[in-house]
Amino acid sequence: MFGYIRILQPELKIKEYGYYRGIYCGLCRHMGKCTGQCSRMTLRYDAAAMVCLRMAARGTHPTFTEKRCFLHPLTKAPVLSPCEETETIACIMAALAYHKCRDDIADERGFKRLGACLALPYFAYLCHRAKKRKPAIDAIAARGMQAFAKAEKEANGSADIPANAFGELMGELLAYDTEGSTHAVLHELGRALGRWVYLIDAAEDYAADVKRGRFNALYALYGERCLTKAQRDTLDTALTLELADAVAAVDLIDFDGRDELRAVIYNILCLGMPEQADKVLHSEKDCKKCKGERGA
Repeated sequence: MFGYIRILQPELKIKEYGYYRGIYCGLCRHMGKCTGQCSRMTLRYDAAAMVCLRMAARGTHPTFTEKRCFLHPLTKAPVLSPCEETETIACIMAALAYHKCRDDIADERGFKRLGACLALPYFAYLCHRAKKRKPAIDAIAARGMQAFAKAEKEANGSADIPANAFGELMGELLAYDTEGSTHAVLHELGRALGRWVYLIDAAEDYAADVKRGRFNALYALYGERCLTKAQRDTLDTALTLELADAVAAVDLIDFDGRDELRAVIYNILCLGMPEQADKVLHSEKDCKKCKGERGA
């Protein structure tokens, strides 16, 4: 994933932010144990959010221990103890990194394709270690990425088709090895967040994709040199609706006294992600046509 699913730190209490940092650091440490120390460089905010969502839906009451980090060796800080959620997300991130690298080799050109080719053996090693722990995750990722690539080729000017395919992939991964209502909640969360991430990433990469001739679902839909204000506003509405679906799914979760976890999740969905959308869709880095349209 792409780092868009993050908190809005100023709106969290100090205790809540420490709780989130403990989850992030715990996941980082467990990634090193599960898929190799170098895999920690692939850690994104999205992964920490996925740990939070799985813990919430599965009823996990996390435990923390005071530990030092090599980046902050002088002070101890709370770190999430290894748990099922950190191991699952570590394996998911490794599988996604590998299959995304293969996708880049097939779709990219020039130096970006060369970089993907050079990185493939490294990501293959991460994926191999993940498969030894949870082989079903790699099967889900492989099947989902194939369906996603096919959806992009058959989009025919629709952004919904590839967005739905990516949402389905994330839904299956987030709901991995769960049943009943827990599976339904996590699948809906993954589906909504996957669609949101796909659309926001397409919006941020719009100008670069048009310039380099890469596929972009929004360009296939709109055909404009850059997104107009009306198109950005339409995307903003679509993204807000996806987040509303995610919030509705979270509303079904019984947090059972896990107040910090609840605060972090609602902060991500209601504040952090909308802020990311605002930065992408309404930044000052618009093309001349869009600037002129806004000033008219």
